[in-house]
Amino acid sequence: MTASAVKPQFALCTISHREKLLEYVLDLARDLGFEAVEIWGREPHINEKFDENRTQAARRMLEERHLSIAALGSYVVFGPVRTRPEELVELEDVLHTARCLHSSIVRVWASDVGSAEASKTGWDRTVSEIRDACDRAQRLGIVLAAEMHDDSLADTGESCLRLLEAVDRENFRMNFQVSDRARAETPLQRLNAVLPHVVHCHIQNFVNLTNGEGERVRRAPISEGLVDWQPLLERLVEKKYRGYYALEFAPREARASARPWPRT
Repeated sequence: MTASAVKPQFALCTISHREKLLEYVLDLARDLGFEAVEIWGREPHINEKFDENRTQAARRMLEERHLSIAALGSYVVFGPVRTRPEELVELEDVLHTARCLHSSIVRVWASDVGSAEASKTGWDRTVSEIRDACDRAQRLGIVLAAEMHDDSLADTGESCLRLLEAVDRENFRMNFQVSDRARAETPLQRLNAVLPHVVHCHIQNFVNLTNGEGERVRRAPISEGLVDWQPLLERLVEKKYRGYYALEFAPREARASARPWPRT
């Protein structure tokens, strides 16, 4: 790494051990040498409804282990189409939780249908809801980062740019991750399209790419899957990306050796 390069920061997503209590995952993150965690926005890690005592307890657990919080992995869905009403998470609860955790980044979802199948009405509604949410989050100093996920309006680099331009808010950015579906865009093209707007990065890899029609994706150790992460990470370093490299999923047996960052 050159003297002018930004020092990489590494985080563990607690969703990687979603069946374990938060305390267990925080201990694991500390023992493996991670500097931070992204807290999964669901039980048993944090309540989707704001609970001040519970959230302050989580904050103390982080401080006791000298861990920072990279992001809150919320399930706020803007412009929902398929999500049932009883499954929707209130933005107000999530913003209160993020503020109590001292998290400046909240992962969010840009609808729950793919960009190609979404109607104009669906796009317009999602954009409007994100704008309103950004205005509320701005007052708390919080950035909303849409996860680049399949079955959302942020499923390709091109659709992300369309979304960013339409929303037009400084605190609306991207949570980059590679797709587990076979697509025309390469992972590097996907990254290059959104790189100036990336504030958080999920690291994962796969044994197979799916067609999105029920085929189950199988995960792989970072260095052994279909996605070559080295050029992606080198590109992020080259462009002085300052966010966290967050290990989201890895096979359990490989967790201690899954080092997702480039040796630069």
